[in-house]
Amino acid sequence: MPVVFILLVCPTIVWSETVTLVADEWPPFNATPNAAEEGFLVDVARAVFEKKGIQVSYKLIPWRRAVELTRAGTYNGLLGASKTDAPDFIFPSEELARNVMSFYVRRDSPWVFNHRSDIEDVSLGVIAGYDYRTWLLDYIEAHRNEPRKIQVMTGRQPLQRNILKLLNNRIDAIVDNEAVILNVARRMGLNDRIKPAGYGSEIAYIYIAFSPKHADSQRYAQLLSEGLVQLRLNGQLASILSKYGLKDWK
Repeated sequence: MPVVFILLVCPTIVWSETVTLVADEWPPFNATPNAAEEGFLVDVARAVFEKKGIQVSYKLIPWRRAVELTRAGTYNGLLGASKTDAPDFIFPSEELARNVMSFYVRRDSPWVFNHRSDIEDVSLGVIAGYDYRTWLLDYIEAHRNEPRKIQVMTGRQPLQRNILKLLNNRIDAIVDNEAVILNVARRMGLNDRIKPAGYGSEIAYIYIAFSPKHADSQRYAQLLSEGLVQLRLNGQLASILSKYGLKDWK
């Protein structure tokens, strides 16, 4: 009996265009490109744009460079941006998360953040270019050259390195989004060695913001806003969020 071979041909996706999104690593919002869990913001972007035939390319670069290069038009969009990070960018009408500053310390530390003046008692680890609200940004700028008060981290994996500095007693406290701190510390196997030490009162909103240099930025922002509304209505947003242990903020 002759042997019959059946060749299965999978259809090739033809993309009409590509949108390139960049940021530094900030899990669970954006994590390792092409991993099983690329991050909540990346999953939302793929769910919205790829349905429209637009391929999403996601790259990790240090935050300050991500802002500068997206502003210059090298990349299309900036993941995890607030309007303070890049006020000249094109923002969707729908935010993708809400952010409150969270302070963390070593397990044995007695320090607690209750008032703005409390940060004067510690050496605080921050990340270059991040939005820490106006009052803290002013404090960082005023004490940038005083390591007993402020230490600014640059480059790749800045939060991981700040957590290690904290545990090695090189700084006294760190500040970031709580979900991000806990996610990174868990991945490092160090979440049982740090604890929360207070929260800021100001809420900031997190977006995917688009380059002011690209003619398509306004269209991308509108597609993302409309797509997010649909993801919320059809339950896909809740499904994406649950994958990362997050809940809808609205």
